[in-house]
Amino acid sequence: MSISSISTAQMLGGTAVLGVEVESDRDLEKVVLKGLPCEVIARVIDRIYPKQVTKYYELVPRSTLIRRQNEGSTLDLEESQKVERIARVFAFAIEVWGDEDKAREFMKKPHPMLDDRVPFEASLSELGARQVEQLLGRLMFGSAA
Repeated sequence: MSISSISTAQMLGGTAVLGVEVESDRDLEKVVLKGLPCEVIARVIDRIYPKQVTKYYELVPRSTLIRRQNEGSTLDLEESQKVERIARVFAFAIEVWGDEDKAREFMKKPHPMLDDRVPFEASLSELGARQVEQLLGRLMFGSAA
């Protein structure tokens, strides 16, 4: 069982939104491969950027998101992976900082070890998310500034 996957699944809305109990990385992978419900975007982004709906559109273009919501469809694979990635990194930041407000501040502030990129924006790509996770790991163990 992976604490990271469980925390990520909770960030995405848990069983009520995902429709299944996530107890492992494989469980989470299956949900993402199937396509996440559109509502996960609001659940994740609103915790990082409260009341900034325009941030949703960094994950899914506005017209696409509106169409999918109206149709009751799910996010495609790339969009699902992007939302899961942001949720995973933010859940890790909360674990590192032990406080959601501090984790939110971290996600929104440029960091020198990310070439002054904002961790949220860096996490939009898989390689950028890995860099943010490495930074968080270093912070957790006291070896990053």
